[in-house]
Amino acid sequence: MPKRIKFGHGYYYIVTPEELRDNRMKGKKVVLEGTVDGKPLIEFLPMELPSYRTSFSLDGLRVEFAGAVPLSRGEWVRVYGVFIGHTIVARAIETEGAVFTTEE
Repeated sequence: MPKRIKFGHGYYYIVTPEELRDNRMKGKKVVLEGTVDGKPLIEFLPMELPSYRTSFSLDGLRVEFAGAVPLSRGEWVRVYGVFIGHTIVARAIETEGAVFTTEE
């Protein structure tokens, strides 16, 4: 198993994109670093409780975050989240300038 680090209230496995593509980390808390591929999409969701969702690609893997994160193509990020197949549901996104988190 890969090394783990503590962030917030939990421990996350430090992984590479190749380890995630093998699908052995499905359902685990993971942390992944890299640069944003393409343009991130920030959506406004005007349901019962208005909210935002940010989605982008990181080394070919989809990342979704419940909130608005001002990212741009080529920006370095560290993503903390749960791997659910080909997508990481992010609980925190760290950029060079800030850390964006959601409730657990």
